Amino acid sequence: MAERIQVELVDDIDGSRAQQTVTFALDGVAYEIDLSERHAQQLRAVFARYIERARTAEQTSRKTRQQEQEERRARQTNRQLTEQIRGAAQRSRDRMNEQAQAKAAAKQDSSEGGKAEEEFVAQEEEPTLFSQHESSERKTDESADARVPAVSLPHFLSAAD
Repeated sequence: MAERIQVELVDDIDGSRAQQTVTFALDGVAYEIDLSERHAQQLRAVFARYIERARTAEQTSRKTRQQEQEERRARQTNRQLTEQIRGAAQRSRDRMNEQAQAKAAAKQDSSEGGKAEEEFVAQEEEPTLFSQHESSERKTDESADARVPAVSLPHFLSAAD
């Protein structure tokens, strides 16, 4: 079924059909009003005297270079964190798939003997958050206590900073 949505502008002054939405600001507050052509001309005529003598205001929402750099660093850090989280999730999925396959193989072999199931239980005893690459480095590294997790969490900048 097709649906058709039609938006009709109504003049906010008298309820007649409006042709345009007029946007203006006063005392730092922006306003929008739907007006017919006649009412829009009247509003512009009222403002014309003041606009002729007014100057264009500079945008107050300008950011300093330091704010821009901090935002850029925060975006980059967030991208890196996202990549690390996705990598950790993929490694977890791979590990869980391997465990499921090993468990299925153990069930299949259980009729032949319980040796495969014992190996699977031994694998499950040591869950880890380290990547396979890091775990192989860990074995060769002299300082096994100085392990680095696969996902490191960055410091986030709050909106208040």
